[in-house]
Amino acid sequence: MIVKDEEKSKEQLVSELVELRKWAKKLEYLYSEYEQALKTLRSFEKALETMQIGVTITDLQGNIFYINPADLEIHGYDGEDLKGESVRLFAADGNWNPLSMERIKSMKRWKRDGINRKKDGSTFPVHLMSDVVTNENGEPIGIITTCEDITDRKHMEQEIKQRVADLEKFYEMSIGREVKMKELKKEIERLKQINKK
Repeated sequence: MIVKDEEKSKEQLVSELVELRKWAKKLEYLYSEYEQALKTLRSFEKALETMQIGVTITDLQGNIFYINPADLEIHGYDGEDLKGESVRLFAADGNWNPLSMERIKSMKRWKRDGINRKKDGSTFPVHLMSDVVTNENGEPIGIITTCEDITDRKHMEQEIKQRVADLEKFYEMSIGREVKMKELKKEIERLKQINKK
């Protein structure tokens, strides 16, 4: 049965008012917490949006939940919304290996170099680092992956390998010349000895 305020005693009304003030303070605190969480979330979002390295967050099936502008640019997408798309669109043909739930649960950090595909179909080398995102109970709910285009690094590595090979070849030729010079000096000495006789 509902009792109208007019029918309540002064003590009952005071008691309800005290209770309402407690709820109001609690709501005020929760709103303040919400505001702070929203501010923090906006800061994180701004940081992700201005990073130079690509960041993609997917659900456990590989569907894109979030992708930052750097990752879009790296893969040749110009401000397009890829939310809901499968991350396999970045995988070069034949390089897609979906993760099983067992592997996801056992995976903590995963670093690897690979080949990704751009929107135009061209491929390029990448360095990827993935981490599993968990909920408050420690259950996996998604995967966050950073992507770095390492084309320049791969070119430099190839150039260094070529220069090392060239230096090794030159070194071998130099040793061969030194041996031939010693043999030539011996031959000159031998001919001088013959000439003296």
